[in-house]
Amino acid sequence: MSMLETYFAQLEEGLKKKLERKTTARRKFIYEISRIGGKMFDDNLSSAWTTVFVPFEILNAMGVAGNFIEFVGAMMAGAGIGRQYLEKAEAAGYSTDSCAYHRTIVGAALEGIMPEPDLLIGASCPCDGGIKVLKRIGEIYKKDVFVINTPYEYTPESLDYLVNQFKAMIDFIKERTGRDIDFDLLRQSIRNNNKAREYLVEALELCKNVPSPASSNDWKNFIMFVLLAGSEPAIEVARIYRDEFKEKVGKGLAGLADEKYRLLWIQNRIQFKNNLINILESKFGANVVIDELNYIYWEPMDEEGDPLRALAIRQITHPIIGNIDRRLDVLAMLGREYKCHGAINPAHWGCRQSGGARYMFKEALREVDVPVIHLDVDCVDERNFSEGQIITRLEAFMEML
Repeated sequence: MSMLETYFAQLEEGLKKKLERKTTARRKFIYEISRIGGKMFDDNLSSAWTTVFVPFEILNAMGVAGNFIEFVGAMMAGAGIGRQYLEKAEAAGYSTDSCAYHRTIVGAALEGIMPEPDLLIGASCPCDGGIKVLKRIGEIYKKDVFVINTPYEYTPESLDYLVNQFKAMIDFIKERTGRDIDFDLLRQSIRNNNKAREYLVEALELCKNVPSPASSNDWKNFIMFVLLAGSEPAIEVARIYRDEFKEKVGKGLAGLADEKYRLLWIQNRIQFKNNLINILESKFGANVVIDELNYIYWEPMDEEGDPLRALAIRQITHPIIGNIDRRLDVLAMLGREYKCHGAINPAHWGCRQSGGARYMFKEALREVDVPVIHLDVDCVDERNFSEGQIITRLEAFMEML
C-alpha cells in the first residue's frame, strides 16, 4: 500500500469513528471526500485525473473514479507531505513561478506514489495551468489528454458546442476503457443534483443570519463538493449542513461565539496548517461567513431534457467563466447579502485568476462598503509562507475595520 493510499484509508477510518460518536456536517463532508480519494486505488473502477470543471456526473455514470489534480495537491499540503513532491518537480525543471497545486501533482507523478491514471481529462476553464500539467503527466505516462474547450460566452451556439464536447469526452472514455455511459444513471444524477442544491441553498441562506450558524472552517474547501456531484452522498452531506444550521439558528447558537466581524473569503483557502483563522476568530471575533467558491450560482437543472445540456448550462454559466464583470457582480452581492465587514483575498502565487483581478475585486467590493486585503501567499507551498508578516498585515486590517 502506497503512502497516499494509506493516508486516504486512515483518514476515512478516523472520520468514520468520529461520525459514529457524533455526526457533524463538516465531518460527513470530509468523510465522503476521503472515500472519493480512496477510489483512485480501486481496481474495479477506471481512474481519471482531471481539472476541477470536468463534469464528474459523466465520469460516475461510466464507472470512472475522477479526482481533480488541485484536490490531490491540496490534500497533500494539508497532510504535510507536499514539500517533497514540490522539490521533486523543481528538480525536474518546473519553475516556482507556476501554481503549487499543479507542481505537487507533477512531483507525485514523477515519484510514482499515485496509481497510473487510465484517463487524463481537463477543461480549459478556470485556468490553463491545469491543462498544461495534464499534458506533462500525459508525457510521463504516455497517454493522450482530452481537453474540454469551455466557451467564453453563453449563447445557443456555444451551448451546442459544449454539449458536443461532452459527447466527444464520452467517446474518448469509451475508446480507452471499454466503459459505456448509463444515461439512466446520468439522469438520476441530475435529480440528485437538484435535491442537493435545494439543501445547500437553504444552508447558505441560513448563514446570512447574524450571527452566522457556521464557523470559518465549516465551509473550508467546499469546492471539493463537485467530486460528490450527482451522488446520494451529495444529498446527505447537503441535508446535514442544512439541518445543522437550521437547528443552530432556531436555538440562537452561533458558529463563532461573540461574532463581531463577518468576512468574505475570495477563491482559495490556505491548505497547509497555519494559525490565521484561529487568530481571526480568537483575537478579533472575525468569522468567515461565506466563501466565493461555495456560492450556488446555478438554477435547478432540467430533469426532463438532455442531461448533457443541463450539465453544459451549469458549466458555462459559472461566474468565474467569461467576462470578469460576472464574477465581480457575484462578489459584490455576497459582500452585501452576507453583511460582510471585509474580504480576504489570498492571491495564490501562480494563480492568474486571483492575482490578475485583485484591483477589480477591490473596486467592486468598495461599491458595497466592503474593504479588501490582498495576501500575497502560496496556498500550497508552505516554504513561501511567512506567517508573522501575514499576521501583522491581517491585524492591521482588522484594526482598520
